[in-house]
Amino acid sequence: MKKEPLLHVDGVHWHYEDTAAPALTEINLSLYPGEVVGIVGPAAAGKTTLLLTLSGLIPANYAGHFRGERKTAAQHGIVFQDPETQFIGLTVEEELAFSLENVGYTDEQIEHRIGEVLELVSLQGFAERSPFELSGGEKQRVAIASALSHAPEVLLLDEPTSELDPVGAREVFSLLRRLKQENEMTIVVSSHATEELAAFCDRMILLAEGQIVLDLPVRDFFSRIDVLDEHGIFVPEVIRLYQMLCKEGVLPKAGRLPLDVEELSRLYQAAHLVREGSL
Repeated sequence: MKKEPLLHVDGVHWHYEDTAAPALTEINLSLYPGEVVGIVGPAAAGKTTLLLTLSGLIPANYAGHFRGERKTAAQHGIVFQDPETQFIGLTVEEELAFSLENVGYTDEQIEHRIGEVLELVSLQGFAERSPFELSGGEKQRVAIASALSHAPEVLLLDEPTSELDPVGAREVFSLLRRLKQENEMTIVVSSHATEELAAFCDRMILLAEGQIVLDLPVRDFFSRIDVLDEHGIFVPEVIRLYQMLCKEGVLPKAGRLPLDVEELSRLYQAAHLVREGSL
């Protein structure tokens, strides 16, 4: 990764108009090219507000008091929790074309770009369909396609799977993994789905009462079970099982924290071979 951040906020404080307490306090955060960052936190922690701030919608589109700095030269796209709140077109094609028309794309350029982004989100053949008649996962992928239409360097997503069934949620996270692997896109995603976040994030942030409590590489983050439990964050079962096996002496405590069942299985097999060799 490059050393220079794509986006940086320094000392950011945000207080919505007519609220008793600030939503964000002294936020310092940098996003780097190609990294995937997960954001978790209890209810009313400020997760949505942080994403709005990273996007620049705060303070531009909201009433309140802002202090601090936001620096970026990168284009961004943002996707919200309910995709229907973003839809304005009667067809998927109209939905994707609208913003491209506003920035001066020609008809030929629009047609080409729509084809590209629909292929990117695996919705080829959906151009003439109504976005309102799609499944939940398909709707969210249309919203992501719209956010990707301008080829942003940073993609911000606010609880993109919270209103989806398990199938729709898998579709969205599968897409995000592909964007990471194939496009090396910088992605920031707020979600309660910690098992999915653990599987593909490079870095995790715990936000509580408008402040960053933890900002660590993913394995270091999930090793802080005491802090996560204190804030009511779901710790993936595979990590709790690993901690239990270490406590009982089945696995070495200095081992690499597993983030999925396959990694835990490999650790267990390696430890078993070591024990057999020492007999």
